[in-house]
Amino acid sequence: MMNMIAGGAAACPFVTHHNELNMRLYMCIAPELYLKQLVVGGMERVYEIGKQFRNEGIDLTHNSEFTTCEFYMAFADYNTLMDLTEKMLSGMVEKLTSGYKINYHANGSDKDPIEINFTPPFRRIDMIEELKNTVGLSIPKDFSSDEANKYLVNACMKFDIKCPPPQTTARLLDKLCNAYTELNNPVEQRQRFADQLRD
Repeated sequence: MMNMIAGGAAACPFVTHHNELNMRLYMCIAPELYLKQLVVGGMERVYEIGKQFRNEGIDLTHNSEFTTCEFYMAFADYNTLMDLTEKMLSGMVEKLTSGYKINYHANGSDKDPIEINFTPPFRRIDMIEELKNTVGLSIPKDFSSDEANKYLVNACMKFDIKCPPPQTTARLLDKLCNAYTELNNPVEQRQRFADQLRD
């Protein structure tokens, strides 16, 4: 739970001092760094279920202490994760209820429930197309261009979405859609680790 570095996520850590070792330690903010090192080392699939601590704000959807299951799969992309999520969710619902449909009282037990259907396959939505259809964003197709980045900066400002620096295209899309894909190519990740060591 305590690490010599805060790494793994862009979050503010809780900091403590180990008296016997006379060293500064950080509460774990994410297992990401260590899991990615394992992927770089040749383990193609890794996960950790564990506590994380972030010395940041608290609201209805964020707490300073929380538990996650974080995993990485070499060469998997968001399509693989959608398949995995679909199989996991529909499988759990089917196992627990002997069917794929559940009633959920989203507005309280005294109100009519809504039916949620977990029957696979789930509908897949193209994020960029959906942003165009729902809020009228026409994001430039070349995500690596300055034009796309500037467009997304302006879109975040238009919708009063805060995205502190660095305002990369990936982070801006993440803020707009709360979705992104992780770097999971172990060769590329190894190169980035090597570059960080040189800096």
